Amino acid sequence: MRQFIFAGVPADSSGQQGRLDRAPSALRDLGLVAALDASDIGDLDTPVAGRRRDADSGLTALEGVIEATLLLERRTAQLIGSEKLPFLCGGCSALVVGAVAGAANALGQIGVAYVNAHSSLYDGETSPTGHAASMALATLLGRGPQVWSSLLGSGPVLKSDHVSLIGVRDQEEAEQSGALVRTDFQPPLREFGIDQIRDQGAAWTGLAAEQLLAQSPGQFWLHVDLDVMDEMAFPATGSLVPGGLDWEELASLLRPLFSSKGLAGISLAGYDPGGDEGSSCGLHLVDLFRALCR
Repeated sequence: MRQFIFAGVPADSSGQQGRLDRAPSALRDLGLVAALDASDIGDLDTPVAGRRRDADSGLTALEGVIEATLLLERRTAQLIGSEKLPFLCGGCSALVVGAVAGAANALGQIGVAYVNAHSSLYDGETSPTGHAASMALATLLGRGPQVWSSLLGSGPVLKSDHVSLIGVRDQEEAEQSGALVRTDFQPPLREFGIDQIRDQGAAWTGLAAEQLLAQSPGQFWLHVDLDVMDEMAFPATGSLVPGGLDWEELASLLRPLFSSKGLAGISLAGYDPGGDEGSSCGLHLVDLFRALCR
């Protein structure tokens, strides 16, 4: 059975309080740590407060984003050194920057299975909101705000052929806003779109992504933003996007990635406890990870 270390990352790069930042404690109370049979180190000190957008970088809550990224980079590297898999429970998708940078520091070259409705390829100029989550993958690829990416070293953390975009469905909106797209990178980012998942099956998609990442670079980080799910199946998320996955599809997609020998760690984002009447979404999520651990 996989051995996990659970750490809460109560941060929302929108600067809002009382929504996504409550997810770690809420899911802990609903039994997620027990479902994973994980050791729990509590919540990391990663508050991101304030909603002012920095004029130079285009980032909202710039200071908090920087502090959280540096802490996550350091702590993720330490957790990987413990020989257990980190399970970082956010919060928003901005946490993936520090997490993947820390994993790369500990392991060397690393890939990412990016399960998200959004490609996160904006920068400080093109992002409509300035939220770090919208720029997370661009930053890891060296194309985000310089003040953020410069924290991570002299070059990109990720190579473009070591990224698998899975379930993305914001392409039209992103292109209209001037965001980067997969073909702006050489080689292009690998993409498993929602239509391909439906045509070839979620289980096939998860296995195909796992095999590519396990082959090169060999180890990878799994990031799951729950907005990849359909808004009717999972309304308790920070961003509702129609046409996503149902519970069965998500489980089938994640199973080969979750069980891969190449898995270096997991981050979970996008759960809004305040939008979860009766905690039904949270409880279903706990059941999902309990089943994946079997």
